[in-house]
This record gives sequence, C-alpha cells and structure tokens, in this order.
Amino acid sequence: MLKSIVVALDGSNSSANAQDLAIEVGKRTGAELIGLGVLDVPWITAPRATPIGGGTFQAHRNEALLEQGRDTIRDRIASFHEKCSAAKVNCSAIGAEGDPVEQIDQEADRHDMIILGRQTNFHGGEEHEIGETVEKLLKDTPRPLMIAPEDMALGADADKVVVAFDGSVTASRAMHMFVLLGLAEGREVHVVSIDEDPGKAQGMAERAVALFRSYGIKAEANGLAHSGSNSSAILGAVAGLNAGRLVMGALGHEGFVRRALMGSTTRELIREANVPIFVHH
Repeated sequence: MLKSIVVALDGSNSSANAQDLAIEVGKRTGAELIGLGVLDVPWITAPRATPIGGGTFQAHRNEALLEQGRDTIRDRIASFHEKCSAAKVNCSAIGAEGDPVEQIDQEADRHDMIILGRQTNFHGGEEHEIGETVEKLLKDTPRPLMIAPEDMALGADADKVVVAFDGSVTASRAMHMFVLLGLAEGREVHVVSIDEDPGKAQGMAERAVALFRSYGIKAEANGLAHSGSNSSAILGAVAGLNAGRLVMGALGHEGFVRRALMGSTTRELIREANVPIFVHH
C-alpha cells in the first residue's frame, strides 16, 4: 500500500509534469507527497580555474550563488504547497543541501516511491536526454521511480497501463511492486512480451498476466513476434493502446534488458517515451 512519495522539485519542464503526476497519484491512492528541493552545493562550490588573486572573487561568487539557490528552493517549495493545496492533496516539503542523488536517496528511505522529471537537474546546467539525477537513481536507489517526460502524450488514457515483461527478475519485481503499491488498482493492464518465437512471447506475457488477475486486476497478454528494436516495439504498443503508463524493470541480464547497470533498451524507453514510466530494479 502506497503511503508516501518523494517528489523532486527542480526547474525543468519535466519536473512540472512530475508534480502534476504526483498529485494525480496522491489523489488516487491517498498517499502523502513530500516535495524535496536540493541545493547542489558540491556543484556550486567545486574548484574552478581562476586567475592569480581570483580566489576571493570565487568565494564571493559561490556565496552569492548559494543564497540565490536557497531563494529559488523556497520559491519552488511554496509553489508545490500551493499546487497540492489547490488539489486537496496532503503534502509537506523540505529543502536540503548537498549532492542531489544522496539527498533524494536518504529522504526516500522513509517513503515508498520517488517521482521526478526525466531531465531533473538541480544546478541548472545544460539539459541532457536523460538527467544525470535520474540515471544515478536508476542504478543506486532501492525505491521504485516514476519518471515524467517533458512532453506528455495528449489524450493518453492514464487508466491503461503497458507492462513490458521479458521474464527477467527485474521485470518481475517491477510489475509486482506496481501491484503491491496499489498503482494497478482500477486500471486496465496490457502485458507486452517480445520474442522472435510468437509462442514463447505469448507464454511469457500470460505468466505475467496471471499475477495481475490474481489480484482482481483486468489484464491482457500481448505476445509480440519481433526481431528488431524492442524499444520501438514497446513504444508502438503504448501508442497503439493509447496507454498512459509504462511499467518496466530497470536492470537485467537477459531478454530486452541486456547490459549491466542501465540497459540500452531501458535508456531508449526512458528517453523516448511520452508517458510516465514506473521503473524498478
């Protein structure tokens, strides 16, 4: 049962979507939202090349940036409180200073899940296809993540869920956690499994469907015979079903997640999906 969620608060477009997503989940489950703004002190105060005698200037610059960052975090926290209050969702919010991944991970130890934007970036640097914070959390945190994209698919049905299942341990854990947290309740689940052998793909999908049905959740098996890009096949299934959620495992050593740490298909799906992704390892 989902009790509380950490919501990362930064200035990216995907973070704004993450807050809206968290509010939707909070309304559906009754979970408390804990907004977390982090001042990336190590990044701000990291040594930089300066001319002779420039140390004093650097120190003043750092202090000015730190104060500016604290003001920004206070503004983000106030905005988060306003959003939650307007939606009548229970929330609290805190500011922290330090390494963002460490701060989020430590706060998440007390809670059930983390929701953040795909390009979450606490120091305002150049945006990447997948934010560094997301990449590190995918590898390091034991908590499941829900990742919001920058541009949400218009008209996608949040009550329809695609579960990407390759038979691996991580994929099994992800779908099980999705069920145990109550996130599958009241939704229509479509399990998608891929293999060159259509019979094997369908059998894999039916194994996963049995779990959802045992909890009284409507679920259908979709075995896809496919030998090309697995990520494109999964994204095609999401679009074809007009699904508003994707569930997947972050790590694995077989099936469509092959590489250690974050597999190539995992990376592609997180980069390309225009619906929120629930991911767990």
